[in-house]
Amino acid sequence: MNAKQIATYVVSLGIGVVLFYLAFSIVDDKEALWENMRSVRWEGIAASFVMGYLAIVSRGLRWGILLEPLGRKAGKARSVHAVAFAYFANTFVPRSGELARCAALNQTDDIPVDELFGTVISERVIDFVFLIVLTGVAILGNLPAFLELLEGAELPDFSKLVAICAAGLTALGLILWNRNRLLKLPFAQRILDFLKGVWDGLNSIRNMNRKGQFLAHTIFIWLMYFFMAWVIFKSFDAVNDITVMQALFIMVAGGFGMVIPAPGGVGAYQWAVMSGFMALGYTKALGLAVANIIWFTQTSMIITMGGIAYLYLLWYRLKKDRR
Repeated sequence: MNAKQIATYVVSLGIGVVLFYLAFSIVDDKEALWENMRSVRWEGIAASFVMGYLAIVSRGLRWGILLEPLGRKAGKARSVHAVAFAYFANTFVPRSGELARCAALNQTDDIPVDELFGTVISERVIDFVFLIVLTGVAILGNLPAFLELLEGAELPDFSKLVAICAAGLTALGLILWNRNRLLKLPFAQRILDFLKGVWDGLNSIRNMNRKGQFLAHTIFIWLMYFFMAWVIFKSFDAVNDITVMQALFIMVAGGFGMVIPAPGGVGAYQWAVMSGFMALGYTKALGLAVANIIWFTQTSMIITMGGIAYLYLLWYRLKKDRR
């Protein structure tokens, strides 16, 4: 890691630590927090671990379907391990996983990174649509809780956003105005080739043959995301009465918490899930306890399976180089 990457990681980790400290500090009854965490049943943790990894496996298999229209074929095991490695990388360096998995599969299966990256963007577009739909369902099913979450929330300063958009449009205009001269620069063709590869990867979602299997994998992935939290909820006696719609509300809240660039979502996930539980009428201590258990379970899964994936990909690359 260079100095810039180290600085980025330190800042991201600092954000997570601050958010975790704030979540922990507003819990008045610390003994209730520890007691709630100790009360979880281990079979729920084990089931959540397995379901989290099944989502990764399905993601890897789904990725292979997107590569087919490009005339590319990657080994199923290598695709799955590349995705697991991406989650592993994100745990330590936020937002690094997508490029990490593209680079990993490029080294093992010789597929161009630009095309791989385009398919990853396509995946993200589909997942974003699913997230928006689930968010709408969760809000409509828990409208009072959602309105409570909004209480006290401050609207962002849109003047900065307007200034950024204006600067971006100005820069785009200058690029288009001088495009002929820019295209003559040595690196311009390389950039265009890369963007073309990304575009081809994006188009793969329109041209894939196994659309039904792609949709089935996508639904399965999101079901695993739900159930890996659901089984934890049901492992707490104090949360055993939670409904499906309430659990969906908590899952969506945690998903948005993971957007904050903290390593592995530490702190941000706990804060978001705890806030969701509080909006539903549960105590701060219970909300933070459940959030901690889910986070620790999934982070342990990602580090364990991601570490195995890294070793597998390294072994395969070494074997390939010897051949």
